[in-house]
Amino acid sequence: MSRSDNLRQALRFLLVGGLNTAVTVVLLAVLARVIDPSLAYSIVYAAGLVFTTVMTNRYVFSADRSWSRMAAFVAWYLAVYGVGLAVVHALDSTHRWSSLVLALATVAVTAPLSFLGGRLIFASATPPARAQEMSR
Repeated sequence: MSRSDNLRQALRFLLVGGLNTAVTVVLLAVLARVIDPSLAYSIVYAAGLVFTTVMTNRYVFSADRSWSRMAAFVAWYLAVYGVGLAVVHALDSTHRWSSLVLALATVAVTAPLSFLGGRLIFASATPPARAQEMSR
């Protein structure tokens, strides 16, 4: 895969991830004011998981639909969810941070992990013909 292909993937990830992150941060900040922060995080994470699984597979990495790869991606995201939940718990139980700081800190930890997983799982699934089209 060429350097320009990598750059395009990164830019598409930033678009998809940026949209998902922006919505996640806002929803988490709002929901964490009215319900338990861990429950709020779980709700927004589940919604984001559905969106990002579909968009990462098809749009970010232009991979053929593979249920096994999508399942692996969901499993990766659930592991990242556990990391994020630990961050929420640590910040909320020890420092009682504001909901916005809590949301931003959680996303700062989980976003890079999410990209890494998507790259490892989907990037190798890009068909050669599509990879050549992307490089034009």
